[in-house]
Amino acid sequence: MGGSRSRGLALALAATLLWSTTSVLIDPLVNHFGLSPIQVSLWRALLVTGMLAGIIVASRPRRVWPGLRALLYYAVYGAIGIAVLSVLWSRSVQVNKASVATALIFSAPVFVAIGSRWLVRERIGAWTAAAVGLNVAGCALVAGVVGAHGVRAPSLVGLGLGLASGVAFAAYTLLGRGAGRVSDVSPLVVLAWVFGWGTLALLGWGLAAQGPAVVHPALDAGGWGLLLALAAGPTLLGYLCYTASVVTTPAIVVSLLSTLELPITAFLARVLLGRRLDGWQSLGAAAILLGAVVLQVWGAVRGRRRRLALSQPIVPGP
Repeated sequence: MGGSRSRGLALALAATLLWSTTSVLIDPLVNHFGLSPIQVSLWRALLVTGMLAGIIVASRPRRVWPGLRALLYYAVYGAIGIAVLSVLWSRSVQVNKASVATALIFSAPVFVAIGSRWLVRERIGAWTAAAVGLNVAGCALVAGVVGAHGVRAPSLVGLGLGLASGVAFAAYTLLGRGAGRVSDVSPLVVLAWVFGWGTLALLGWGLAAQGPAVVHPALDAGGWGLLLALAAGPTLLGYLCYTASVVTTPAIVVSLLSTLELPITAFLARVLLGRRLDGWQSLGAAAILLGAVVLQVWGAVRGRRRRLALSQPIVPGP
């Protein structure tokens, strides 16, 4: 049992390390090679879809057709969780650069909490409200909207993009919660359908916005290497490591480990790209991180209390 737990922790940490390279890989593609966010997103999704198709053909899962109802659900999931999220995320990296974009997407837990309140009527208590406040203040500091020189309006554009990517990631998370309930196909097959739909949505979006040029990125061997690394590493392998880790590791532990993505990304961006957070931005990143941890811990505590209450015998009244 101890070996399984250790293996789960190692896989969760590997997933976090892989995810930490996402914005570091996107940064040079949009800022050095000049790819548009739609081009990066389209080719990333297309490569991942091809890799998943190869894995499915080789592994021969029991079922690959999820049913019409599930297929429609995966179409919405792919359009929002892959297409919209990926474009907003790449655009945020383009404007905010790697470290700031990663910090701002950590606003997602706030929107997940708000979405849960709206969808399943979960009450937003004092701890959740405090975490939301920390997250909002941290986002303002990280984006440079608030700092040593007061409020700076130009940074509102970057803040808007960062928060929009957080909203899209929250939608991806909430849609993902229902993805396994609409069909009994394997998670790998679900992922293939979601990325397939996402690729189609991105292709249509790209052709409408940029024309045929969207499928002809001007890349040398190094640029294609970055795209392949982005698809195979943080996108595909990161997901596989995460999925395998939650089998033997409590979800709260995996969630808390995933918060290491922010400081690791900041370190990689500084070492590899020369991008760094100033003092106020570092303070904001810490506030965002603390808010995310509070939300996850409080969510786990509340879930445990709910399970304990349900397990108690029903005592008749007087």
